[in-house]
Amino acid sequence: MLSPVDIQNKVFKKGKLGGYNIEEVNEFVEEVIKSYQELINENYALKDKMNILNESIQYYRTMEATIQNVLVLADKTAQDTKTAAYEKAEQVKKDAEHRAEKMTFSAEERVSKILEKGRQEVFELTQQIEQIKRQYMGYKIQFKQILQAQLEMIESNEDKPLAKQDNEFQEMEMSEDHEKDDLFYTKEYMPISDEELA
Repeated sequence: MLSPVDIQNKVFKKGKLGGYNIEEVNEFVEEVIKSYQELINENYALKDKMNILNESIQYYRTMEATIQNVLVLADKTAQDTKTAAYEKAEQVKKDAEHRAEKMTFSAEERVSKILEKGRQEVFELTQQIEQIKRQYMGYKIQFKQILQAQLEMIESNEDKPLAKQDNEFQEMEMSEDHEKDDLFYTKEYMPISDEELA
């Protein structure tokens, strides 16, 4: 591939009978060199942008995998807690019934208190299970919002003109050391109400 220097240093032999106007040829060669240099510069700039975009895509893929792992872990934790709570509730119920069977008819009030205590513990465990479900759904929605915001940012960059992307990449590089966290999380967090979780 020719470089601008190769074009500039090219020497043409003069014809014996006439030939092209030397000044016009030189002016045209200068224009060719200038245009060729601009193409080379643009090519380098596009390669740099492509590298930056590839790094960003890799970052988002890593982040997506991390979020998926967190969601799987949260789901497993919720299921384990739910199972343990049900098992404990069943055990409390069985203990209460077992104690009630051992008591005589004259101790009916005591049996009633034990059963009420067992029901109360079951109720509290049920409330804890529901709270864990709401927290799990809240985390899931938040992770989806974060991932959606990142995907929207990538898609919006693909639709912007090249010059505008140049400016944004330059601003991104200048602010990278001071505002690195703000570079990837641009969407405002919206609290999730109990109605949305239901």
